[in-house]
Amino acid sequence: MMNSRPPQYLQYLYSYPHKTAYQTFTSPVAIANYLEQLTDKKASLYFHIPFCRYKCGFCNLFSLQGCNNSRIEAYLETMKRQAGQLSTFTKDLSFTSFAIGGGTPLVLNESQLETVFDIASLLGVDTSKTFTSIETSPDFTNKQVLGLLKERGVERISIGIQSFRQEELQKIRRSVSIETCASALETIQQATFPQFNIDLIYGIEGQTVESFLTSIQIALSYQPTELFMYPLYARQELQDSSRAKDEILYIMYKAGRDALIEQSFTQTSMRRFVKKASPDLEYSCGDETMISCGCGGRSYIGKLHYATPYATKQTEIRTIIDQYIKTTDFTLATNGLILSREEQRKRYIIKNLLYYKGIDKADYEQRFGEAFHFPFELLIDENLVEDKEGFIRLTREGLAYSDEIGLLFV
Repeated sequence: MMNSRPPQYLQYLYSYPHKTAYQTFTSPVAIANYLEQLTDKKASLYFHIPFCRYKCGFCNLFSLQGCNNSRIEAYLETMKRQAGQLSTFTKDLSFTSFAIGGGTPLVLNESQLETVFDIASLLGVDTSKTFTSIETSPDFTNKQVLGLLKERGVERISIGIQSFRQEELQKIRRSVSIETCASALETIQQATFPQFNIDLIYGIEGQTVESFLTSIQIALSYQPTELFMYPLYARQELQDSSRAKDEILYIMYKAGRDALIEQSFTQTSMRRFVKKASPDLEYSCGDETMISCGCGGRSYIGKLHYATPYATKQTEIRTIIDQYIKTTDFTLATNGLILSREEQRKRYIIKNLLYYKGIDKADYEQRFGEAFHFPFELLIDENLVEDKEGFIRLTREGLAYSDEIGLLFV
């Protein structure tokens, strides 16, 4: 039985298929063919900036340590070339959101950031009219850059703090001071972005429930509209700065969850808590269209999912970035998957079940031509999943087991 033991924090499951499942296509796939098959022309745009000053111990994102300016300039020039080629057959798409992630996008200087926004305009995105979000870190957050973001119409900014205790940051090899974190948060708060997110981590060796709750309370003092709290997953990179046991992570999770709900936050997933209504609060997903530019971002166009190869080792990431810079034809996908009907069904189930709204059984039947049956009745008996009012949802307790429940469908 699952809830007779604490969750196991082995991997972050938020989508399907996992990026490690992508393979080199036998023959390159023409992206335009799949765009033509879309009936819903709404889409999201994502730009990946895979550069960081340093690599944190908990990070498995596609990002390169070091800020070589000549490589960054070449990378941005390649993004411009990619966007220009994609624009010839994405002109019928209506981009409802634009996100800039990484890496650390704000490692770019102001001129380079202007270039990023100009590249987005090649695809028809006006950031003053399109919901736009960007990620940052404490050591790259200053008034001048935030002023530029405000001028460009950025509505949401997300910052990774992880902990407000210096010794906990050192455990996860995060090279930033608490003073720098406080200064960055004050600067963001003064800039008054409509949406402001703070990331925290629990399960660091030596961290206690009390110290984690203290980090939450300090974070809340800056009045974020969102807060993500991530478990410290078991990863090879953290062998020399070990994490707490799963049962301790579970206790921390419940304490943090209850504290945020008590402060009128709505829990929309295992990790995300929202104070203020946002455009995607009611958003249910599973077949969304996303176009990505840059190395490391994934694109979803109907059955076609594609991206550059995934890697975590720095030497491999550097090679992939340099190969991306040399690419001349971005109208073809060379690495990814074409989802079968069964894989589309799994994707829909996983992405909706792990979101607090759950699976709309009527919508599922309309999409797939069959009634939805939840195949794990024991989880309903254990009060981890509920079948109620036409929806299959995770209960409050079930959300704690999101990653493991999602894996049951993989």
